[in-house]
Amino acid sequence: MKRLFAFITILVALPVWAQQSFPEKTDDVLVNRQLLNDALANNIQDQLDNAVISNAPQKSIGKSVLMSAVLPGAGQFYANSYIKSAIFLAAEAVAWGMYVSYNKKGDDQTDKFEAFANQNWTEQRYWTFVYTYVQSRYPDVEGFPYGQYDAMVEDAAGRLVIPDWQTAEEDLKEFASSQYISGFSHDLPSTTTQQYYEMIGKYPEQFGNGWADATYTDRYQGGYGDPSRENVTVMNKNYVGMRNEANQFYDKAAYGTMIALVNHVISAIDAGFTTRRFNQRQMQLTYNNRRLNGEYVNMFGLAVEF
Repeated sequence: MKRLFAFITILVALPVWAQQSFPEKTDDVLVNRQLLNDALANNIQDQLDNAVISNAPQKSIGKSVLMSAVLPGAGQFYANSYIKSAIFLAAEAVAWGMYVSYNKKGDDQTDKFEAFANQNWTEQRYWTFVYTYVQSRYPDVEGFPYGQYDAMVEDAAGRLVIPDWQTAEEDLKEFASSQYISGFSHDLPSTTTQQYYEMIGKYPEQFGNGWADATYTDRYQGGYGDPSRENVTVMNKNYVGMRNEANQFYDKAAYGTMIALVNHVISAIDAGFTTRRFNQRQMQLTYNNRRLNGEYVNMFGLAVEF
């Protein structure tokens, strides 16, 4: 047993003493042995510490941050933090699910209010109103086509309208202004764009008479935050409500993208700290020289710190 112990001790000590000098020898055998064991313990611990540092698994913090910036939770997965990874990935799925869902609802609601507008508001009625209003209020305006479009027909809503309203539009454009009709401050787009659908509902002073339930003699106005001032037709009011509902859906969809953006940022930051903590986990090998059954025994231990 003594020979085997000595042989193992020599094998362990050889690579250590290859770089270190022997302890100074004395005349006392026991003291020499203790000094030798102490030197061996210290040198072996130094070697093991260096080995642990050089062989410890290290992960790139920059890589984990970039991974989570692209896909939340990816950096945490890379750093073996699987629960965090699942949480950030789930938050990403919820955020984009929210965006897709509410954006679809907004699109559907937009289709509804546009169909409602196409059915109940027409440029033909709008230009007929401009013609009849200016002609009745200003009998001597230079250049105005008095009497030229008096021959009207009924439209689908039972309203009298100018048949050739496109030609009338060219003659009436200069009179569709606040100089002749109060509240006229916008030019109607030539095509049914987003701005077109916004204006016909938002500015009843100018476009309210184009609704199927409006007249050519009444003047309408929006409340603009004060319901007591509002004077619009039922169709105009319902239309504005439909547009507001669509905008609310789009606002909620935007919240989804904001949540996703914040999730990317937080996940990237957390990935850096998570990877750093992973790299700080230490594996320590310990050495002790203890007396057992009258002999000094080299005791090795493994401690893993999380």
